Amino acid sequence: MVVDDEIYATHTHIARVRVMKTVTGTYRGIVHLREVGAEPESDVLHKTETDFPHEDQARDAARTLAKKLLNEQEF
Repeated sequence: MVVDDEIYATHTHIARVRVMKTVTGTYRGIVHLREVGAEPESDVLHKTETDFPHEDQARDAARTLAKKLLNEQEF
């Protein structure tokens, strides 16, 4: 199953959520964070703290991380 990246945004920042399968077969949530209008190369990479046995678990953790990061940028 291929799932597209998810995009979340505020007025100032964009977070792109994706899930990668590791070489060990687990899944890792990844968030690329950048300011609105910035070049994609300026993304700051954030990873979930742990890997997960299922893709949906990693995606949920990455969504939570993205929302946390976006909220932190607003204050």
